[in-house]
Amino acid sequence: MTFTERDMKVAIVAAISAFVVAVVLLDFKGYIKHSSVEDSGVIAEFKLMAMGPENMKRLSTKTANKEAFCADGYLLMRPQKSETTKVVAGLLVDAKNRPVVCSTSLPAPKG
Repeated sequence: MTFTERDMKVAIVAAISAFVVAVVLLDFKGYIKHSSVEDSGVIAEFKLMAMGPENMKRLSTKTANKEAFCADGYLLMRPQKSETTKVVAGLLVDAKNRPVVCSTSLPAPKG
């Protein structure tokens, strides 16, 4: 059995059409989840304070109700466990939405 050029064109168009129809149907039935503006909302903003005696005077004696941890090389943050809140972790990003990387062993700062 030999395939002609017309058969190849029909097969390519049919494959592309089947892919487009499959994606549209999956989206229509709700199997493809789209993120919304609420999914990427800012919950809290943080700032970095340099270490030194002058900054220690401005620190609060109470700790924040947040805890950070390292997972797969990125810094995640979640509220501390309580019965009233759902414990959901979020990726810590900078102002340009770049993830903050973390390491279990940091090198000493170069002086």
